[in-house]
Amino acid sequence: MINKKLKAAAILMIIHGAMIEAIPSLLMMPSIASGLGGTEMPPIFAIDFFKDNLMLMMPMAVMFGITRVIGAMGVLKNRMWGFYLSVINCVITMNLMLFMIPAGIADGILACSALILLLTGYFGKQTIR
Repeated sequence: MINKKLKAAAILMIIHGAMIEAIPSLLMMPSIASGLGGTEMPPIFAIDFFKDNLMLMMPMAVMFGITRVIGAMGVLKNRMWGFYLSVINCVITMNLMLFMIPAGIADGILACSALILLLTGYFGKQTIR
């Protein structure tokens, strides 16, 4: 039986992976590839490198989203590999969010919340030895 914190973390990661990373990136790819989304898009990244290479970032966002959902499904099935994959995803997102201001703020909030839930759900009230 999976505890409530791990289940909440998994649900949060599914929302983050599917609804914030993978699906929007898949939907944006055609317009960016056709050149319609270049100058009309609001500034979502503080660094010019990300703005200039938005089309290359979309497949990476889809991969991150799918990996995040797979990890969350592993957590829901109470698998240790899912827990580790989810922790790795959260830590990587926490590092990458710094380069994607202001869009990274939402990623940071979701990833940090999920990481806290994962760790407190797994370790519970265990003390430091």
